[in-house]
Amino acid sequence: MTFNGQRLKSARIYRNMNMTELADKVGVKKQAISQFENGLSNPKPETEFSLITTLRFPRAFFYQKDNYLEINNTFFRALSTTNALDKKTQEIKTKLVVQIYNFLCEYLDLPTLNLPKISHNEEDIETIALSLRAHWNIGELPVRNMVNLIENHGIIVSAFDVNSDKIDAFTQVHNISTFPQYCVIVGNNKKSAVRRNFDIAHELGHIILHSNIENLEELSNEQLKELENEANLFASAFLMPRNAFYNDLTNANDLLSYISLKKKWHVSIAAMLIRAKSLGRISMKEYQSLMKSISYKKWKIHEPLDDDLKIPVPTLFSSAIDVLFENNVMTPQAFVNEISNYGLAMYPDELENLLSLSKGTLCVRDNQELATNRVIALKKVL
Repeated sequence: MTFNGQRLKSARIYRNMNMTELADKVGVKKQAISQFENGLSNPKPETEFSLITTLRFPRAFFYQKDNYLEINNTFFRALSTTNALDKKTQEIKTKLVVQIYNFLCEYLDLPTLNLPKISHNEEDIETIALSLRAHWNIGELPVRNMVNLIENHGIIVSAFDVNSDKIDAFTQVHNISTFPQYCVIVGNNKKSAVRRNFDIAHELGHIILHSNIENLEELSNEQLKELENEANLFASAFLMPRNAFYNDLTNANDLLSYISLKKKWHVSIAAMLIRAKSLGRISMKEYQSLMKSISYKKWKIHEPLDDDLKIPVPTLFSSAIDVLFENNVMTPQAFVNEISNYGLAMYPDELENLLSLSKGTLCVRDNQELATNRVIALKKVL
């Protein structure tokens, strides 16, 4: 076996360290880390041990070959201002999530990608949002759980700590064979159901509107801001369909009336005011007055019902793994071992974090305690 310098680089970036920071923790020079990562030299046994313990990856991880997975684009909410290392850290983590998803596809029939063919150049955003709702057969009903909705239509979702105030949610796009895969990551820093709902709808906007963009890095800051504006408009139109939401705005000038609307539509009061203004239900002057009231009541930080509405969480990975365990295809330990054989040697707690699994999922459990309502089934070959 040969030490894989690219795996060292991946582990370093995964832990959000630059070469100088890792060198200081390990007790070598920055140049040594560079040589290890570029395959110009291999670490001595004592240095290798220090690298392993510092980066908290199994030794096998650094001796495995990389599974090739091309990243087409990653849509970050604040792409132009997000720290480069922070972006790379999240890209590495998301790449691992997608690789584990594809590992599970070898055993399970996971929901297939179900998106309509829509031309952003030919249709306006309002029409596109309604077209997607029609395609998914949800009419103009409120969507209380965007995470569950997009998971059931073949979009990969996970939630973990992103360790950056500038990253709320992002989408990574891959091409697997001849079809795209989309992975949406939401940060755990926002403790609000309605904000997570909007974040997911925003990322869905990027998937629907901007998937044909070949390289985001070539766009100007103004162009990136326009993409963000379009994704916000899509999220607003998708979560608050024009006719149904307009009809609910019977007391649009009464700020307190938006509390009951929030409970129904699972959208923040601030976002509903923006939507009410865009639909012509309130004037600019009325909008500004209502927003001042929000500031006065300190609702910009914490709105009514924020503590009451349950935050939607990803369930696809937990459901998929439960199916494997329930059907005795794998034990938790066997799952960790098979992931390692797949080329992704990782500790159980790290896998639980990446896949939004409850702590202890990859420990031995009683199958009778597992839920039975699944949208996932074993492949027929099993």
